[in-house]
Amino acid sequence: MQTEKQVIPTKERKPRSGGRVLSPRHGIQHILVCLDGSTDSAICIQYALSLSDTFDSQVTLMHVMPHHDARFGPHTTDALGWEISRQAARARLKELEKDAAGTSGRRIDTRLEQGKPAERIVALSLELGADLVILGSNEQNGRPAWKLGSIAQQVLAASSSSVLIARSSAVPPTFLAPKRILVPLDGSLRTESVLPTAESIARVSGAQLLLIHVVAEPTPTCVLAAPEDLQVARGLATRLEAHATRYLEALRHQLGYDASLVEARVARKADKRQFLVDLAERERIDLIVLSAHGSTCNVARPSGSVTAHFLTHSKIPLLVLQDLAKSERQPQDESDARRAPRPRGTYPPGNG
Repeated sequence: MQTEKQVIPTKERKPRSGGRVLSPRHGIQHILVCLDGSTDSAICIQYALSLSDTFDSQVTLMHVMPHHDARFGPHTTDALGWEISRQAARARLKELEKDAAGTSGRRIDTRLEQGKPAERIVALSLELGADLVILGSNEQNGRPAWKLGSIAQQVLAASSSSVLIARSSAVPPTFLAPKRILVPLDGSLRTESVLPTAESIARVSGAQLLLIHVVAEPTPTCVLAAPEDLQVARGLATRLEAHATRYLEALRHQLGYDASLVEARVARKADKRQFLVDLAERERIDLIVLSAHGSTCNVARPSGSVTAHFLTHSKIPLLVLQDLAKSERQPQDESDARRAPRPRGTYPPGNG
């Protein structure tokens, strides 16, 4: 397998000034942008450049070509046709590189890879130590051409990278700095760990942050059928609502961000996952930021149920921050899988 790398030097980066100093644990140091040749590639690059300005990140653009044998079937090999396609892809990648470098004033790296997209994305993210992988939705006939949920899950499972799925409802796709950012929280330090990143993104564009916690609404079942039991369960849910309200209000004032731009909201729903997806659309959210796992973190799975539901069903740009180191994603036995390791980059409680 061959890999091509090209670098165009541009003017040196200038140190960031002003604002809160970001810890490397909370920042995004290297962004890998996956381009598939569609019009959605542009919005992926725009997201990458915006985040690179926020976190002073290095950016690498990549395109994955199929192997020349796979392109034309198992029994035919058109070497000339494949080489023409490779040169065209290389030229397009170089053009995108120059445009991105000219827009950002940064050095932009590129990689032209061969193979299966998911495998090459994971391999390159590991090789580069990328903190973030950006994928475009590239929908055709209402369905993603790439299996985004599957690729995102593989990246989360096999590397230390976070994942951003860049989507746009506009045709052609355009990037607008987020003005409303949704941060689902389940009360664990693990989900709180995304707050520094969400706050930093919001600070750049003066965006509103919506912190949301959903309490499960008890519903009658064959097990929970007696009226007195339902009353107890609903009484507990009411107490959890009150505790959640105090919890989010405390976080709202700890952020160090303009409190008038931070809304804390508690909801009580039977289907928490679908409620969050619907809420994001109803509230016209521009970006959802959440951790890969939540309070019930199972290291044997690349993401928790809420995150997996967003990856599959949400139509809004989604930033899933990896909260597990690679060594923590290889449980030795079932008990290790159930025991959630310490989250990375947790938001310091009481840090004003």
